[in-house]
Amino acid sequence: MRYYTQGRVLKKSTKTQDKRDAIEFAKRFYEDVLLRERNLLPLRHNRSFEKCALTLLEEQEELIARGERNPKLNKNDRLKLDKDILPFFAEFNVRDITYKHIKDYVRTLSSRDLRPTTIKVHLTLINKILTVGLREGLVDRLPPMPKIKVVDSPRGWFSKEEYDLLKKTALSLAKDGVVVRYHPITREMYLLTLFMVNTFLRPSDIKSLKYRNVQIVNDEYTYLRIQTDNSKTVNTAVVSMEAGVGVMSEIHDLQRSLDRPTGPEDYLFFPQLLNRDYALQTMRRQFEKILSEANLKRSATGESRTLYSLRHTAIMFRLTMGDHIDLLSLARNARTSVDMIERFYARPLQGEMNIDKIQSMRKSVSRKSSATARRG
Repeated sequence: MRYYTQGRVLKKSTKTQDKRDAIEFAKRFYEDVLLRERNLLPLRHNRSFEKCALTLLEEQEELIARGERNPKLNKNDRLKLDKDILPFFAEFNVRDITYKHIKDYVRTLSSRDLRPTTIKVHLTLINKILTVGLREGLVDRLPPMPKIKVVDSPRGWFSKEEYDLLKKTALSLAKDGVVVRYHPITREMYLLTLFMVNTFLRPSDIKSLKYRNVQIVNDEYTYLRIQTDNSKTVNTAVVSMEAGVGVMSEIHDLQRSLDRPTGPEDYLFFPQLLNRDYALQTMRRQFEKILSEANLKRSATGESRTLYSLRHTAIMFRLTMGDHIDLLSLARNARTSVDMIERFYARPLQGEMNIDKIQSMRKSVSRKSSATARRG
């Protein structure tokens, strides 16, 4: 059976010798072609999009092996591909994908109330796959991507007074032996709170942090030098506040008192939980309990707070209480970017928070001393 359309001949075997069955098959085939043409769908089942996606994953795997990409990159991309992108685009020829198809895909995501930032991540992955097709000569140009407007919202953090209340509540719940999902809240959660605010680390970093990742430096300055095995972004060393050194010693002493291992390959927090995803889940649940008891689950302006908010607090404390903080140095130490700090952290800053800097005056230099300096 042959059908000519769009400058090409479509061939299909009826796989039968019965005339009546062949006619019915031809009718269904014709209706399917018309439906595909009407909806701008590919006329032939061509899985070149899926092949380009697999090629992308293979290339990213090589970058991961060389330490050039985060080990979680392919895991996260595979989840998006398997759950959403491939079920929608798998049978497409990359050459046939247009703006309309991508826009239709965005509508399916929007119908599930996904955040604009999440949708943009999906579009970025689709664009990377199509770029593979462009590089391999399968397409002549890339289709334009739908514009997704993302409104930056400030990160939830704790003021100094709220931070003090948080610590007080953590100690109180530990003293009362409050149990959350079979695990009692202990002084460990109090120390975890202090540690995160003094080290700028993310919860995912804390989950995998071992004693060998932390070095105490006693030099002109006293601090912890932390080198995690991997990180969400760049995996550079982080230096802590001076108070972090004392917190580190307390953590070590606490784990020893509980007969928990404290060797180089042992974890700092909840080392008895070998499933580290479960360990992080336990930390989050216990912290949520502390937030609930302290009535701090949301800020005065409505931002939600989680364990991640301790990292946000570490950055905000430097912005509001640090002396002449250099944003580039802060961004690099927190393993983020100046742009991210300005977009998500600097927005809630108000003039009164840094009134000393607002009212500061540059010291004047007399003409005489200035002339002397030039002659010297």
